[in-house]
Amino acid sequence: MWLVDPLEWQHHMALARALLPELSFSRDGEAALLASRLGGLSVDALAAFDWSRPAVYMPPFRALVEGASVSVAVEGFTARRLAEAGVRPDVVVTDLDYEPASVGLGSVVVVHAHGDNVDLLPLYRPPRRVYTVQVPPPPGTYNVGGFTDGDRAAHLAYAMGAREIAISGFYPDVPIKRRDSVKARKLALAGALLARLSRVVPIRFL
Repeated sequence: MWLVDPLEWQHHMALARALLPELSFSRDGEAALLASRLGGLSVDALAAFDWSRPAVYMPPFRALVEGASVSVAVEGFTARRLAEAGVRPDVVVTDLDYEPASVGLGSVVVVHAHGDNVDLLPLYRPPRRVYTVQVPPPPGTYNVGGFTDGDRAAHLAYAMGAREIAISGFYPDVPIKRRDSVKARKLALAGALLARLSRVVPIRFL
């Protein structure tokens, strides 16, 4: 199911392919079909939350968001850090490359399937999971737009009806996991897509 305008998604992917040609885009369709067979939940599992004022926490977050209607952790690493701070994330958005064993700390896990994580998808199947993809979505999967886990979490929030989004932890100059050319270009892409999203929904950065 499309949760983003397909033309908008095409713009996102054109930027991604131009900036990151070394990624395995040719296997995105294979990943999507596998996700379709792995039996994820309907998006209704996410619609049960109040998405009016979501807080999106990215891995280097420093501050908790007051008054958030739903808490979204980007990657298992962030879910663990939130749990250690006494906040159980409602939703974890992940492509399973940063502490995948911790993604189950979220009430619902949004697992993104793409060409570079095909082998991980069968290994990490939390009970309450929704699959997103970056191709036209086969049955049982969803395309919410965005590209990196962080900006995709914000696009998910917008697709679910957010009236404003608070983002804690988007610090492109702070190295997380690694500092290399690919990571720098991913962060540049995330920044561009968040800036574009901010034209249609207010985004507050902490």
